[in-house]
Amino acid sequence: EGKEANEDLSGNIYLSKTTDAPTASDEQSTTLAPTNVEYSQPTTALSSSGGRKKKALLSSIIFPDVNIELSDVDQKILCLEKDHLLPRSSEKDTHESDNDVLDKGCCDDDDVEVNNLKNLFALLKDGKYAEILRSDIALGIFGSELLDDDSGDDVDDTMIHQIKRNLLGYFFSEKSHTSNSSEIVLRCIELEIIGIASLNLFLQLNYTGPSMDRGLKPEEEGNEEEEAHRRHPLDGINPHGMFQSLASKENETSTTNATLVSPSTTMAPLSSISEDAAKEKTEPSSESRGVIHSLKETNTTDAFHNAVLSELAVDGEWPFQVCVAPYFLLLARAILSILAEPTRPFRLWAENNKKLMEGVGGGSAVTVADDATASLGINYANGAKFAAGANHLSGASLWNARAIVAHRRLISTRRDDDDGQACPTLWNEADAMFSRCLAAFCDDENKVMMFDNDDEGRNSIVASEVMLEWGLAQHHFRKLGRGKTSFTKALAISKLEVEVTGAEGKRTKFQQKATAQYLVRAKPSSSSQSTPDQEKKGDDPSSTINTDNEKQLMITHDEVSDDAILLEKIKFEEQDDNIHYNLSILDQSMLLALCFDVKNDNPMDGLTGEQMGAYLARVLNQHDDWMVYATALLERAWLECERTHGRERAILQIQALADQHSNRLTLTQSTFKSVEEDSAPAQDRLRNLHGIVYPPRWDMLRDLAERYAKLGVVTSAAEIFEELELWDDVVECYRVAGKESKAEEVVRARLAEKETPRMYAALGDLTNDPQHFERALELSRGKFYDAHVALGNFYFGKGDLHKAMKHFMEGLEIKPLMPAVWFRVGTIGMQLKEWDTALRAFTEVVQQEPEEGDAWANVAAVHMYRKNPAEAYSALIESLKQNRNNWRVWVSKLYTCIDLKKYDEAIQTCTELLNLKARKSSSAEIPPPEEKCILAIVGGSLKNYHDARASSDEVALDSSKRTLARVRQLLDRMKSSMKSEAWLYEISSNFNEEMGWMEDVFNDLMKEYRTLQSLKGWEEDPTKISQMTNLAKGILSHHKSVGTKESLLKCKLLINGVAKKIRGAYCDSEQPKEVAELDALLTDLEKTMASLSTFSK
Repeated sequence: EGKEANEDLSGNIYLSKTTDAPTASDEQSTTLAPTNVEYSQPTTALSSSGGRKKKALLSSIIFPDVNIELSDVDQKILCLEKDHLLPRSSEKDTHESDNDVLDKGCCDDDDVEVNNLKNLFALLKDGKYAEILRSDIALGIFGSELLDDDSGDDVDDTMIHQIKRNLLGYFFSEKSHTSNSSEIVLRCIELEIIGIASLNLFLQLNYTGPSMDRGLKPEEEGNEEEEAHRRHPLDGINPHGMFQSLASKENETSTTNATLVSPSTTMAPLSSISEDAAKEKTEPSSESRGVIHSLKETNTTDAFHNAVLSELAVDGEWPFQVCVAPYFLLLARAILSILAEPTRPFRLWAENNKKLMEGVGGGSAVTVADDATASLGINYANGAKFAAGANHLSGASLWNARAIVAHRRLISTRRDDDDGQACPTLWNEADAMFSRCLAAFCDDENKVMMFDNDDEGRNSIVASEVMLEWGLAQHHFRKLGRGKTSFTKALAISKLEVEVTGAEGKRTKFQQKATAQYLVRAKPSSSSQSTPDQEKKGDDPSSTINTDNEKQLMITHDEVSDDAILLEKIKFEEQDDNIHYNLSILDQSMLLALCFDVKNDNPMDGLTGEQMGAYLARVLNQHDDWMVYATALLERAWLECERTHGRERAILQIQALADQHSNRLTLTQSTFKSVEEDSAPAQDRLRNLHGIVYPPRWDMLRDLAERYAKLGVVTSAAEIFEELELWDDVVECYRVAGKESKAEEVVRARLAEKETPRMYAALGDLTNDPQHFERALELSRGKFYDAHVALGNFYFGKGDLHKAMKHFMEGLEIKPLMPAVWFRVGTIGMQLKEWDTALRAFTEVVQQEPEEGDAWANVAAVHMYRKNPAEAYSALIESLKQNRNNWRVWVSKLYTCIDLKKYDEAIQTCTELLNLKARKSSSAEIPPPEEKCILAIVGGSLKNYHDARASSDEVALDSSKRTLARVRQLLDRMKSSMKSEAWLYEISSNFNEEMGWMEDVFNDLMKEYRTLQSLKGWEEDPTKISQMTNLAKGILSHHKSVGTKESLLKCKLLINGVAKKIRGAYCDSEQPKEVAELDALLTDLEKTMASLSTFSK
């Protein structure tokens, strides 16, 4: 008590021993002895409203990085973990059984922990993931409701924090007796298996199937008593008992009136995307029949479902609403992330650590009170042991990386709009985790040998699989290159030889002449695998059964039509081209990755489709894995949708692949034998899922709906979009079908069944009612970005700029990488004269979209308002790089260059404005350079010239002479292209006079005189009268310099005419003073003429 922790500058908490606080260098070398080491527990007092502070404290906790000494038993247990949880070539590729490995470690047969581990590995191998989550270990951690906290409801308001607190609390509870290294390692492996089982169950429900929605056989129907007592497969684990109170609380606030009861009784289910919409309307609901499992895949309430999705929302992106049981992904992310980074147990992916650290502490050390520590359920000494044990796990980082990729694929982003910038938080996490995996498994210099030298093949398999998954992660995040480099490296590690070539072959049944066809030849490195496919698996009946099951997935052309003309596969002329070497499943996955690389690198045209088809045909020659085969069939179906003769089979093939997810009878699954016996079990489907790009079920259905829409089958497409709750697409399809009112009707009907933020936002878009957007924010706990932006647009349209700004900024806090919204915030800031906000907003835009020229121009506008021409100049240069046809930007640059005395660039800017005015159809809108600008350019250029002459600076003098030459060219261009302006000739005459070009001076003066004379009523305008008088003086001076009688006579007539016109305008009033000046000029002129006559005589 009373001892403090060390806090670094970033706010991280480093725990110190009771003696001396460790330095940063000491932290890596600290060793945990077999006996317990006392660690001081930091202390500080938190107010009852300090939930945010305590949440920040949790997120910044760092356990000491210590080591534990591993016994022989520990080593053998960790070898077992590596063997089971790292990639392998096939399920038969095992060494010793679990019992053999553990028995050699002299483990006691009565050891409960060892037996639990054996059971968990057996359940994981058999695909019984729900039983793992229902095991005594899992229920011991997550099965009890959370205890009330004395410090308030907002101590940590995230479910993932609660999961991690329970995990750490149970890990060192009195019941677990975790004191020695073996028990620590065993417990960590058990947690790892639970996390993997949770992830696999999520993937099974949403990707591969079979679903938990078991259809009733005919003999089971009608037995209401048996149905009433049948439990849902997910009862008690979706959610676990720890969240029962949260689910009940959420359910009370929901308007669906669903009642949450004990896990074994009926709960209000979510809609299943596997059911036909019409069928859902005709069949009775689970509530009315008293059962859950027969129609629905999940047994949670809508409110709890939304609460979990709000936890999984990242960077303002909302997860796909119709996913099944997202709680399992949340659970997997919590467990696997804490095992992969055990020293930072409460790091969050969805929160900004800077924001969390606000108000946590100044420069002093951050401490936590003992009672607060107890309420958090964290013991730091035991936490160090947990971190030490978790650091020895081989598979935690890889499985955590897989969970991150699954998390990213859950996020609902439109594929066309996803430029690789979505979910930067998840990408940073995935990049860091895969970097750790690559260093451990793929780096020849630094990696630790995972398996013995006699199992070097397994090391190669792990390395190539990790590299392949890293490439696919880049593909899913849509990063530059889309994983191409990683695919090449994985191919090199596996030593698979791939050749893309051409050969003559026939594609149709009645083709007489062979034509050139793409051909992919693939040969594995191992000679033992290099056998022709005709000889493979001939003596293995189980292999034959599996192959037959997988071949059922394929829809043949003959099954679709009796008139089909296409062959099932190309028949090559050379017999050798029809024979292929057997490939491992990993090799087949690499070929699929190379196929996707072709798609990523090339436009989607016929040639690209042919090349992709060659890769797919090579994969389809083997039927070794259910999901690899299904992925190849799906990709081939997508290609065939673009072809006339293959489109019908392609649509049916996609439907068959979608049906394999469900356990109910469908068009392509017409018997229960095909559902239960002829399909692969869950563990077989999931075994190689991470090495392929198989879409989640909602993506597959969305793709099918989009293809229907392209074919004009818009009503069917709308029904699928409605099932997926893609309301923008639903509205568009009904609009095309002429059913505009149907869209609102559909949304309201769905809201009557289940409230979701996305549906309320869709209703708000349809009705333009802000209350619906407010309700969407309530359901999402304020995390639904689209609702914030919609409210901002609504109030902006109403002219309430302050409210619009508020909602836009709240949305940007959730999802800051939205340049269009930042631009709108900037324009509002300028209208409200909040220049700091405007500058920040436009700066965000140009940082995110450097090619946004208008944003650069607005940055310059703000700087010009603040009298910062230097900053405005650089922004204007960037703006003009993007759009050189915006005359307003050129005008701004003209003023900025004059302020900065960049006269050469100012002249060039004037020239560009004249060019724009000459070629633009809307040239009337483009103003010519203003008088004050030209006057400033001419005056400044002349001043620089005179200064250079006075200083005898030859370089400056040469530069100023070149500038004066450009000034003369500009004035000549303006006089020839612009409408006659008196000021222009006045400036030109003054410039020519300064330069000594007197003939040009007189020409400019006369043009100025004619221009003023052409102005109607100039003689009544005092300003024009004064200008004309000064002009007469200048003309007189020129004529005097000429000194001829004719010249002076012309000048006399000109001055007489000016004076006469002014007198006529003021005949009934007092004459202007300029008349007397003109008379004086005439008197002087007559004296000059008289003296000239006397001189000539």
